[in-house]
Amino acid sequence: MSEDARDETDALARCVGAIVDVLIDESRPDLPPCDRRTVADYVRATLAAMPDHFRLGFRLLALAFDITALPAHGHRFSRLAPAERRAHLEAWRGSRLGFRRSMIAFYTTFACYGLYSLPRAQDRAPVAKIAA
Repeated sequence: MSEDARDETDALARCVGAIVDVLIDESRPDLPPCDRRTVADYVRATLAAMPDHFRLGFRLLALAFDITALPAHGHRFSRLAPAERRAHLEAWRGSRLGFRRSMIAFYTTFACYGLYSLPRAQDRAPVAKIAA
């Protein structure tokens, strides 16, 4: 893998992880870090399993989402504080541009699916992967 491709993948992974983290905080702020990683991995795997033409579009949207935080907050979305992340995500969620709302709806759907696929019992061992 070239270094440019690796940098894009790392930036995408950080951005998707940050998006999922904000979405989890909306409903389960007490979720342990290992379960948060499991949900983020599930969402990233969902993206990776998409057909090429969809995957490319969602990758570009996620990277655009990450970068568009720069003018308002001075940093990429993936490097913002939690309150600033929420504000940026809410701005896209309430945007007049349909593709912005749709992107947030996509991540919300798959983050919720991954989140509620986790076992809720306290005595169960953490899961390493969500079966889809």
